[in-house]
Amino acid sequence: MDKVGIATAVAGKVAGDLSDGARKLLVALRERLRERFAEHPTAWAALEAARDENGEDPDTVRELAGHITAVEAVASEVRSLTDGLRPHFGTDGGDVTNTVDATVTGAVVQARDIHGGVHL
Repeated sequence: MDKVGIATAVAGKVAGDLSDGARKLLVALRERLRERFAEHPTAWAALEAARDENGEDPDTVRELAGHITAVEAVASEVRSLTDGLRPHFGTDGGDVTNTVDATVTGAVVQARDIHGGVHL
């Protein structure tokens, strides 16, 4: 998972580009992090600094990502939220990630680099 991507979203950038389901996960993650970081001044300062920069400063975002990683190790609810956000961040190397965030009847098809005809 791209922890920097999630930290960037927590800081305020890219939220508009997410599906409704992912946006709800992000809002919940922000709430949990504020609760957790309230008792840890260094983590709280990293969150505030990243938010002040709207996720634009790479150093600040990396610092926040480190604090998020530390919280994931001890807080299963935070880890669950970041796991839920995983499909929305961090695809590289040509990976394809699609998430169906609704009730679907029938088939759902995901594809990449199709050469030739497709028959369904």
